[in-house]
Amino acid sequence: MSGLRFLFFFVTSSAVLYGMHLFVYLRVAQGLALGPREATLLKWLLVIGGVSFYAGMFYRKWPELYQVLYVGRVWMGFISIAFAFLVVKLGFDTALPAHARTITLVTLLLIVLATCYSLWNAHGQPRVKEVRVDGVKGAPPGFTIVQISDLHLWRLGSVEWLEGVAASANALAPDIIVITGDVMDDTAEGLNEYLPPLQKLKAKYGVYAVAGNHDHYAGLENFYSMMAAAGINVLRNQKTGIGGVIELLGVDDEDPRVMAGFDAFLKGQIKPGGKPVIVLKHRPTEYEHVARAGAALMLAGHSHAGQIPPLDLIVALYYKHPYGLYKENGTWFYTTCGTGTWGPPMRLFSRSEVVKLTLYP
Repeated sequence: MSGLRFLFFFVTSSAVLYGMHLFVYLRVAQGLALGPREATLLKWLLVIGGVSFYAGMFYRKWPELYQVLYVGRVWMGFISIAFAFLVVKLGFDTALPAHARTITLVTLLLIVLATCYSLWNAHGQPRVKEVRVDGVKGAPPGFTIVQISDLHLWRLGSVEWLEGVAASANALAPDIIVITGDVMDDTAEGLNEYLPPLQKLKAKYGVYAVAGNHDHYAGLENFYSMMAAAGINVLRNQKTGIGGVIELLGVDDEDPRVMAGFDAFLKGQIKPGGKPVIVLKHRPTEYEHVARAGAALMLAGHSHAGQIPPLDLIVALYYKHPYGLYKENGTWFYTTCGTGTWGPPMRLFSRSEVVKLTLYP
């Protein structure tokens, strides 16, 4: 990420985060009619919680700060859920002003319960989700694809968790395994312990990946090196044949050269009347271009289905096809909510997944 881009992201995200903190403070303080002392304590709690995320970002220099970063990420999730629930509470406050304190107490209880459930729901191994895709012209009946996405590996994550992901994928005996970006959230030297489970990924016709935005942030050459060491084929804006029956086209949607002329790029890769083409692309965007080019299927990730409110609503409003199976102008699209999580290790209305897609003509 360039310096200017990072500065914009940092300033914008900080403004949003602390704006949410201010909103939570005002709604709770007013709803409970806190006195000066209690209000000051609440202010300090919110300030310390908000600072914890940024303090933990120095964990690469001082690894013991990992626990601070974990607390900060959970806090970020807690504040997001609190903000969403307190926005909904505004309607009840307006309708029942005489019961503001009771409504606030009930809302705080619901926030705590939702936070605890979100942590539990995101913990452990992702579920296996099976998806049948009919009407893929030219596809061999029963051709299976296992899709993994958004692992967001970092040096202080769980190798055992990734071992479980690899075991789940292999147990499905797929024809191919694809990884639709955001494998890395750290530099390569911090991720060597993840190589053995990545090397265990096996499929009849191989394992393929495309880069995501976080792979660019971690260093694209680091990503390429790690995938090569793991025996995973990275498709860098290129197409490859699969078993003589299907073609796989990998797109790096962080590459401005390709995305600036995406229609022309697709036209050069997808030929009418040829073998069915499956497009791998990290972000769930440019659907109309892929459909117009005549691809059979596009697989994407990136959205995480929002993980927690209000991000899930924002994602649903921002992306045309934020999560699930869709069909547009004869082309199928599947956007996964991701195999891992990013930021808060939490999910409220979605579950992490390893996806098995089975194609039928």
